[in-house]
Amino acid sequence: MPLPCRHNERITKQVLPTIHLLRNLDTLHPEILREHDIQPENYNGNLVFRSAVESIRGSFIASSTNSRQGLIQGVLSEMHLGGIIADFQQTSSGSRCDFRVVVQRDPDYFASIEVKGGEGNSINISERPIWAREFAVWCHLDGAIVNQPAHGTAAILNRLTNELVRRNKQVDVLFIKDVTCGTPLRPCPKYPGAEDTVSFGTAPDIFLLPQRKPSLDEPEPPVHTLESLKLPRIILQQFGVTKKEEHRHVWQVSVKLEEVTSGYFRRIVTVKHQGSIIEQRPSRGWRE
Repeated sequence: MPLPCRHNERITKQVLPTIHLLRNLDTLHPEILREHDIQPENYNGNLVFRSAVESIRGSFIASSTNSRQGLIQGVLSEMHLGGIIADFQQTSSGSRCDFRVVVQRDPDYFASIEVKGGEGNSINISERPIWAREFAVWCHLDGAIVNQPAHGTAAILNRLTNELVRRNKQVDVLFIKDVTCGTPLRPCPKYPGAEDTVSFGTAPDIFLLPQRKPSLDEPEPPVHTLESLKLPRIILQQFGVTKKEEHRHVWQVSVKLEEVTSGYFRRIVTVKHQGSIIEQRPSRGWRE
């Protein structure tokens, strides 16, 4: 599975007992509910608990979206101040992409960043702007910690490669980083000795995707490199990653179109890291 980092087991093993407690609070501790003017018989029977959960979930999603965009805005602001990029604008209010990055001027070179969560469910909502020389998706694996980061990454890559093959949506690179990277919740093995203290200083994991859509004429197009794109390398530069260290943060994702029988296809996605195959997975077949 892609990504070697894992959530701290001491923390994740507390999730299921918490779920059990909250779901059964009316029978386990009805006196606590009564102390707060909540009738135990209404807690589950009349959807008080479920309604409270849905309300909290809605508030959490709204606040998470803002904090995710805020993290990336902070990164781009520092890059702009440091002269690494020429400019950037947050465009989420008026378009389907969230950031327009002016990588350089004269000649102009633009990149687009779309911000997503870690479940992959909203990948198909994004749309590559016609002005973008590079289109990046930046995902945050800061949701439910019952699933390890590798699980979310695999789901995201599955959706991205499906969008490429089935809907011709070209995404050049996937960034994965959020506020939990390099903290006690999710130690980062790329920083030995500082796995749980490096925090915001952790560089994103970068997944380079195919340069073109696979076709019968070109069933396995070449994967992007740090030379064929500009944005990934300068983001690594912003996080202090030298060229000698780049390989630790970069993953290659190749996609092969395979015709199983006449008119019946599947895609095979291979993820490599530092020259080794980390995962290879065929998709379900489909008929054109």
